[in-house]
Amino acid sequence: FRHRKTSDAAVAEHEAKDGEQSHEWDRPIEFVFSLISNSVGLGNVWRFPFLAAQNGGGAFLIPYFILYFLIGAPLYYLELALGQFSSRGPAKAFMLAKGWQGVGFAMIINAVFTMLYYNVVISWALFYFILSFRKRLLWADCGYWWNTCACFVP
Repeated sequence: FRHRKTSDAAVAEHEAKDGEQSHEWDRPIEFVFSLISNSVGLGNVWRFPFLAAQNGGGAFLIPYFILYFLIGAPLYYLELALGQFSSRGPAKAFMLAKGWQGVGFAMIINAVFTMLYYNVVISWALFYFILSFRKRLLWADCGYWWNTCACFVP
């Protein structure tokens, strides 16, 4: 990762030469935390334990980690190195090779759809958080039209 202190004159010269603003991390820990925040999402917290339990528990972790170290980590590092090398975002970084031009745009589309999905889930959490301040909780009894005959109150 690019972590070096530069003078304001050097930054201005670099920006004037390329016509684009370049960002460098002030501290290495900021870079590490940005990688972690991009890698660990809600799916890791919610789906992974469910999938592990559904597919064999601890035995599921063996092929998972094998594939992670053989495929996942090298591709993650490749994406990181390509971004560092080109100093561009995903849409322009993959334009280095003609056959890879669509990969960057696919990454952006994937990020947009993931963002939309997570916003829906977060809005549900916010909705139920706000409803939890009511005097009578909607989910505390079975007297509502949406309840089934299997509804019970302990």
